[in-house]
Amino acid sequence: MILAVVLLLAGRQVRNHMLLDDQGLWRDRMWLDELVLPDGALAGEDTGKSAKIVLTTPLPINFCSQDSLQLLPGVGKVMAQRIADARLKGMVFHSAEDLKLIKGIGEKLSARLDTLVLYLPSAEMIPESPDSGLSGNSQSFH
Repeated sequence: MILAVVLLLAGRQVRNHMLLDDQGLWRDRMWLDELVLPDGALAGEDTGKSAKIVLTTPLPINFCSQDSLQLLPGVGKVMAQRIADARLKGMVFHSAEDLKLIKGIGEKLSARLDTLVLYLPSAEMIPESPDSGLSGNSQSFH
């Protein structure tokens, strides 16, 4: 009986504070919508263009996919192919200076990309963490 009363009160709190707006009307958008949906993709909004995927963590440039490279600002399909080709030839990126060896990447673009990429040597060198699905030896990088 007590559990039923607690659940009823909790349900009312959720409805009043999360589902209804200040005037007591149902909210058009929920608090989680901004976290789940990309910008402009909220219910009722039609922007006429596809949602842009945004890079949220630094990209491991030495072994990420060619499609992932295109998430970097200033890196399109051609530039991503050049980076992938350089990696196939054995090039390992250690710094922004190494990025400038790719045709089309100059001083400004390499500086811009420097904070957006990780210069891990290879996929086998990723530190293993208990909650990630990645495997490898557990070396730390500083």
